[in-house]
Amino acid sequence: MLLCVSGRLKVIYSEPEGRELMLAVRGPGDVIGEFSGQDGRPRSATVQAIEPGVTSKLSDQRFDDVVDRHGIRAQLNSYMLGKVRESAPHAWRLAHRTTAARLADLLVALIGAAGPDHPAPTTIPMSQEELATALGLVRSAVTPVLAEWKAAGLIQVSRARLHVLDIPGLLDMHRGDVSTSGQN
Repeated sequence: MLLCVSGRLKVIYSEPEGRELMLAVRGPGDVIGEFSGQDGRPRSATVQAIEPGVTSKLSDQRFDDVVDRHGIRAQLNSYMLGKVRESAPHAWRLAHRTTAARLADLLVALIGAAGPDHPAPTTIPMSQEELATALGLVRSAVTPVLAEWKAAGLIQVSRARLHVLDIPGLLDMHRGDVSTSGQN
């Protein structure tokens, strides 16, 4: 069981042949590994650091002791159910939103996960390839979107980093942006 103290983490599902999809972004205050800790089953995803950060590791027993001592079992259960409830809208967005809207959603999630003490929450330390992989896409699908956003002054792109300059502008460009084919 890990408790995220600082930094951003990505929750990845990987197929045996190596294809990956980002399921969620986590940050300070998030608990990682609590599903396996509660049911004893193998983990369903892998967590990777997006940037340097700090996590605190607790054994399942120690975590249960802390939860019981502070009387927060109901809050933990609610937190875990909240994570499960995130999966249906996430799946819908991946299936039905355009590449641009999906990418905008991802950037907003990454910024939101940074936490209040992050020194540069709008700096995303991920390459274009990593952003595409996170969405289950190839780099050539996100490159034209990023070029459009760069030309519009919404982002800056540097080596393995993206800097969001205008969050409202990014969101306004793609509010309600739904694909008609389900393939974009």
